[in-house]
Amino acid sequence: MKIWKLILGFFGLLGGLFAASAVKSKEVKELKKVIKENKKEEKKVEKQIKELEEVKTASKKEVGNLKRKLTNSKKKTQKMEEAYEKDEVESAEDFLRQFAKK
Repeated sequence: MKIWKLILGFFGLLGGLFAASAVKSKEVKELKKVIKENKKEEKKVEKQIKELEEVKTASKKEVGNLKRKLTNSKKKTQKMEEAYEKDEVESAEDFLRQFAKK
């Protein structure tokens, strides 16, 4: 009888842990949408850079600025993904505030 209580308690504990981890906060879910939008923007910028480099009508300064913009965007997206995977609500809120300002 005592063993059954221990086994049931163990499974109850595991079930509780899985249920708690399955529920993500609202901010973290919104952050996932922002990450998708940023990735789309990154692809657009990459296409722009390739087009400008092929045509060679744009100055090196323009291409450099676009590359810098792409690099910064990728770094922010990477930080957002880390916050999403770790389910950090505070950092997700910070990223959402920054994104709302733009």
